[in-house]
Amino acid sequence: MVSLKLNASKCMVMSFSRNVEKSCTYNILENSQIKPLARTDQITDLGILLDERLSFRDHINDKINKAFSMLGIIKRNFKHLTIEAFTMLYKNMVRSHLDYCSSVWSPH
Repeated sequence: MVSLKLNASKCMVMSFSRNVEKSCTYNILENSQIKPLARTDQITDLGILLDERLSFRDHINDKINKAFSMLGIIKRNFKHLTIEAFTMLYKNMVRSHLDYCSSVWSPH
């Protein structure tokens, strides 16, 4: 029977709660050695920045900064655009960053 091989250096522990208990340690067996897993406060999974309190504040700020960056690129490089062309660039380069996984952090 072949078991799944994990890289202990890439595995991390993260607890989601209002009162996060960090005293518990988790271990993984790698190459017949028991190694403790590192604990983290934030992790990125599929482009979503998760923190231990599920506040999404850092994720939203990161996406806003990325959208402003894309808007700056459009303004600097495409000075003479029609409204239709600007709308197309805006929807594809700016709004896509703001809409990605918005149902996760704002389901209403």
